[in-house]
Amino acid sequence: MIGQQRQVATLMPGDNAVLRAGLIGALTIGTVIGRHLLEFDGLADATPDEITAVLRPLIHALVAGEG
Repeated sequence: MIGQQRQVATLMPGDNAVLRAGLIGALTIGTVIGRHLLEFDGLADATPDEITAVLRPLIHALVAGEG
């Protein structure tokens, strides 16, 4: 997994790309755990499209190194 994170980071701009790639991975894993295992309110009932619509701007910002 760490090797994949570093591989993804090589495609991202900026000095802290490895950190941002790790955050994307953590966000993804946390979403899956929160939805399927912990069944968080709102998240468990949301459609995949709704979840994607909310997460998309966050992931795009992390990839681009914005803010």
